[in-house]
Amino acid sequence: MTQATPHDKKVKRIAAAYWGRGYDVTAAISGYDRPKPIRGRIPDVVAIRGKTTKIVEVETSRTFRGHKDQRDILRDYAAGRRRTWFRVTRVKES
Repeated sequence: MTQATPHDKKVKRIAAAYWGRGYDVTAAISGYDRPKPIRGRIPDVVAIRGKTTKIVEVETSRTFRGHKDQRDILRDYAAGRRRTWFRVTRVKES
């Protein structure tokens, strides 16, 4: 079994936190159903409870610059929907 990356550990912690608060969670890591593509992009975590949707993207220092287009697409998607929020969090790589 391979060692989980800091990125994957952070995604798992965020997904578990939303799940613990009663959200239905999909996440782009093992152990969770994979999120559906949003405008062709797969977010790291999508959490839904009632009519509220949270979209989370986890970035490392290596991916932050290169994934700007993905963040922009997800941010625009969330901005165009009621009760949908998007956030980005960064994680340090060991």
